Amino acid sequence: MPLSRARAATWVFGPEAGRVSPFPARAGAVTALFVVGTAVAALRLPDGQRNVLWSEDGNQFLEGAFAHDYLTNLVTPYAGYMHFLPRTAAQLVEAVVPTTQLGTGMNLAGAMVWAAAAVAAFVFTRDRVQRPLRLLLWLLVLIVPIGSLEVATNVANSHWFLIFALFLALSARSGPGVGRLLFGSVLVAAAVMSDPLAIAFAPLVLARAVLLPRLRENVVGIVFAAAAVVQVLVVLGTERDRGEPELEPAAMAATYLVRVVFGDLLGHTTGSAVYDTLGRHPVVLIAAAVVALLVLLIALRLGRDGLPALALAASAAFFTVTAVLTWASLGAPAPGQEVFRAGRYLVVPSLLLIVSTVSATSAWLPGPDARGGRRVARIVGVAIVAAALIAPGVVDYRSPDNKAGVPELTESVPTFRAECEADPAAEVRVPIGPAGYWFLVPCDRILHE
Repeated sequence: MPLSRARAATWVFGPEAGRVSPFPARAGAVTALFVVGTAVAALRLPDGQRNVLWSEDGNQFLEGAFAHDYLTNLVTPYAGYMHFLPRTAAQLVEAVVPTTQLGTGMNLAGAMVWAAAAVAAFVFTRDRVQRPLRLLLWLLVLIVPIGSLEVATNVANSHWFLIFALFLALSARSGPGVGRLLFGSVLVAAAVMSDPLAIAFAPLVLARAVLLPRLRENVVGIVFAAAAVVQVLVVLGTERDRGEPELEPAAMAATYLVRVVFGDLLGHTTGSAVYDTLGRHPVVLIAAAVVALLVLLIALRLGRDGLPALALAASAAFFTVTAVLTWASLGAPAPGQEVFRAGRYLVVPSLLLIVSTVSATSAWLPGPDARGGRRVARIVGVAIVAAALIAPGVVDYRSPDNKAGVPELTESVPTFRAECEADPAAEVRVPIGPAGYWFLVPCDRILHE
């Protein structure tokens, strides 16, 4: 029997929205998840590092905010492309936060973006993933093991979480009401105008146009296209040494298995210890077996919903695109860091793999109306999966070495006051993370606070 457009749309984007709670209840739940999520993300930085800036947050985005107006900064490319979210956050933080708290402000902004991505995982899987597992998915986004390293709450790496949220928004129906539609549109616009790699998900936009022809369902696609035009214009207006793309299928597949699959399975602390004990080939085989099991579980429930398959395919595909463009960095030998090297490139594929795993689990568990033994099986199943997936995130919730050796701005900024009093027109080099980095702060700003 041929697959009808309606059935294909349901498989790709989920069913039509069922009965929903009143708007105040939904808004309250989403707000609570966002607030709690922001706290969970922000606290991933150890005490003593929450007011430390990370690299480009200071020496690119805040420096730009000190020197130029918002519109000038917005269309000024860095590393060859537009950075809508980092530049917007820096402009806001610079305007309202004192210099001694700029690290706190930027880290809080990064945590809020991270929390928004976690909320997106909860919101856009409605009617596709059972509620307890949607809550689990929200938590797993916040405690993903790789999140305690270089991407931890900084705004410079927030685009990876936005790209993940973009996938969720594009692979779900717009639903009833305006809130979900607006939320998805904002995430899509911010992602595409913050990183051109987001354009890799254009096939979902085309699929929406074909399978969901109603205008409401294509608002996010229109927003995607408009944002892509803006991003491409900025990219074409600059030059960047991007290096030569490389394609090493076997090596890239092995790296995906080690850093994404094995990294999600055990986290970077436990995973590194096991890797050092077993060696690369056994770890690759273990991860391959895990993927094979996941593929089998997805295949046996393939007709129910396409989210598990789409998320797994997107995880592998996005990793491949990123690897082809960055293999000189991502594929470089890294003794002692094989499970987590170049962690920023692992965020999107890792989170998509988690979505695939959780949604596949949901397809196998009895539904919420189950009774008797089936209800017990559902509870036990959720508990086992939750324990297995949460454990690595708990172990790797914080990384004490992330910004180690860098004083917080409340300590470092006051030490420059005497230097600034001697030359009020000068700029001073204030230390930021990682150790050895700094950003320029105008003395006028320090003296007038």
